[in-house]
Amino acid sequence: MNENPLTTSGTHLFLDDELISSKQNVIRTIHECKKHPIPVLEPDPDNPWEHGGPDQSRRVHLYGTTMYDEVYGKYRMWYMCRMGPHWRFEANEIPGLYVPRPGRNPSTYRGKTHDSYGRKFVENDRGDLTCYAESDDGLIWKKPNLGIFEFNGNPNNNIVWDLHGACVFRDDKESDIQKRYKMIGFCRRYRNVYLLTSPDGIRWDDSNYLEPVAERNNEGGFNVVYDKSTSLFRAYCLTRDKDKDARRMIDYTESQSLEGPWKPLEPMFRATELDDEIGSSRYNPDRAEIHNMSGFLYHNQYVGIAGVLYVTGPGAAEHEIPVDGPIDAQLVCSRDGFNWDYPDDIRTPIIPRGGDDAFDRGMVMGTATQPIITENEIHWYYTGTEHTHGAMMKDRHKAIGLAKWRLDGFASMDANQKTGIIETITIDLPVKTLEINGDASNGEIGVEVLSEDGKVQQGFSIDDCLSLTDDEIHHQVKWKNVSITQATQPLRLRFILNNASLYSFRLRDLPNTS
Repeated sequence: MNENPLTTSGTHLFLDDELISSKQNVIRTIHECKKHPIPVLEPDPDNPWEHGGPDQSRRVHLYGTTMYDEVYGKYRMWYMCRMGPHWRFEANEIPGLYVPRPGRNPSTYRGKTHDSYGRKFVENDRGDLTCYAESDDGLIWKKPNLGIFEFNGNPNNNIVWDLHGACVFRDDKESDIQKRYKMIGFCRRYRNVYLLTSPDGIRWDDSNYLEPVAERNNEGGFNVVYDKSTSLFRAYCLTRDKDKDARRMIDYTESQSLEGPWKPLEPMFRATELDDEIGSSRYNPDRAEIHNMSGFLYHNQYVGIAGVLYVTGPGAAEHEIPVDGPIDAQLVCSRDGFNWDYPDDIRTPIIPRGGDDAFDRGMVMGTATQPIITENEIHWYYTGTEHTHGAMMKDRHKAIGLAKWRLDGFASMDANQKTGIIETITIDLPVKTLEINGDASNGEIGVEVLSEDGKVQQGFSIDDCLSLTDDEIHHQVKWKNVSITQATQPLRLRFILNNASLYSFRLRDLPNTS
């Protein structure tokens, strides 16, 4: 149990027991999302840059950013397409980005080995492309014809660059309006992590950062988020472990600025024996691997979604897909942004794969770097696939879906048949108001204020509390004759639940403090 007092105002979740001194007759429930019934973005058969050619994959990925841009007045998405290596079919031409070559291995473009800035071409041309979409409501997305790059001579496309996942930030503190937007990600042309700038999030310039800003030599998600509590940029990226199977896992790096310096990558999150055991009971796999991960600071805790790949056997080797198996999206949490764990031992999928003919029945292959938080909901965009990891190229179809939860709704503490009790650790701050997020529509939730020694303070008993008997996200807790401002400090809280669910509690120590 955590022995340190709670000294931070704001909203506190129940994803772990860090703030709980004791509990009785309650269980932690992980809540699956509610999905939008159809994909919000699919590969367009009329957009050849969104598929790999005849008998090849049709796929749009979301390795990167979605945001609601208040200044722009729209929802915005920077998603990834992959046409596929040109040796499978006739090469496409995208002057300035794509690097088709005469053979599979030579790092040349029409006899050139370096770009106009003198940077050497490194990687083969698998056709990663960063594309742009926007929406008025977050549900109906448009792919505008931007005219920035020509695709086989046609400027009518929404291509903006060629990163393998684009993490985009709007920097309102940037004095140069030409650099107001910044984008970071892995570029296969040079096989490293690069930074770009833009005045509008559409027209990007890499001339200010010709050298890589972080060292990384493998493809896969490089998910970057800004942590305002520590003023750090945190990055979670796919890499390989050093075990005999070279299992996929997540490495970590951080920096005070996108420009760097970034710390050397270090191992952070890998599959455990328990992951192997859980997978064995569901899919009978050879092993579990961590394929991708997004993580961000949510209120006073770090929340993430990890994509766990359960390797069931070899993939379509002739298409260089080495392993097959489903990917489940599982909730993870952390108190420091580096040490992560699961809120439950049974690894409940937080975005479950669909059934029957659903577009996401094979894998939930990744999520945006972080969700969009509205007043009462969490909206997290994700990549879903019809196929499992090792499918042949002609069977690969990926689209982007939308998962929703109530605000703070990833997990709750529930009491059903018996009265449930949750007591917090000591709270050492001048509490002005207390709010709870709970569903007591079939029961009630009451709160007692305790002294540090665990005794109920005068006027703050359960009989004095005006209990919650409805389903409310922002319920201010009150007592009959006293205000919580009159409680003796430091204090503790005792939540008493009858046939109810408690998602979070919120402490305000000053008016308008979030």
